[in-house]
Amino acid sequence: MTNSEVAIIGIVYQPKWYKGKLKSIKHTDKIRGDLILYSVRFAIGVGYKMVLVDGGSSKTFFSELKKIPGVTIFQSKIHKRSPGRRKALFAASKIPGVRAIVMTEIEKVSFITDCLAQSIEPILSEEADIVIPKRENSLFQKSYPKYMYESEIEGNLLYNEALRSYGLLSAQHEGFDTFFGARVFANDHVMLKKIFSKYDGHPFNGILTSRLFDLEEYSNGQFFPIVKALFQGYRVKSVTVPFVYPEKQKENEEKGEREQFILKRRYQRLTIIVELMHFLGYLEHKKTRKIKKT
Repeated sequence: MTNSEVAIIGIVYQPKWYKGKLKSIKHTDKIRGDLILYSVRFAIGVGYKMVLVDGGSSKTFFSELKKIPGVTIFQSKIHKRSPGRRKALFAASKIPGVRAIVMTEIEKVSFITDCLAQSIEPILSEEADIVIPKRENSLFQKSYPKYMYESEIEGNLLYNEALRSYGLLSAQHEGFDTFFGARVFANDHVMLKKIFSKYDGHPFNGILTSRLFDLEEYSNGQFFPIVKALFQGYRVKSVTVPFVYPEKQKENEEKGEREQFILKRRYQRLTIIVELMHFLGYLEHKKTRKIKKT
């Protein structure tokens, strides 16, 4: 295996990033932007391919990204996450020689520096079509803000239970660390096209097109592809990795806009779970219709 067989993709949006030293622990864009720049420089430096979609960062941040040789950057005026993820993924899939595509939040430095080898190995050895990295629990609990650890543990529990209830996971399956957000895909054009097709909410349009829900934010680009892969029988594997949350980011989320982050986590968990339940109902309805036709 060579690092050039791996492409890392992600979306960035740091409109308030600035050069120089951090002026306040409340400056989220500055903290995350610095982490992103470190990750990109490291990844390119060790030979990984990287494709990013920028949703409207500050000119200074975008300029810093462009200075890094070898990174492919697209600009988008759409601030929703799913369109950017799809654009980056399909651009990466066309890079000659790429066998594994890693989707992650680029500010998760430890994942890129310490966890990629374990995460991509089942793809390159052709033991899996998709890998969902799982955070080693002691490091997860120790390095994350307490409210975030508890929220994502609960989110994973609910998500996995829903998958089991629809027969997509066995009763014995330990479940996936879905809320970690990182995924690794085999560069299989047929599979990628199938699982990243956009779901518009039908037949639940009235509910899922309300202001509370937006499938193009998280579900269509990050969560539903895994559900579709399980539904269609692709091999989805969990791999435990020694990920450590960045200390400065933890401090920002504990001491900066703490209440805002807590509300954001609750909202994300609620919408992602509700969208999943409707999507599973849609898949079940689709399967029933197919059985009746045959």
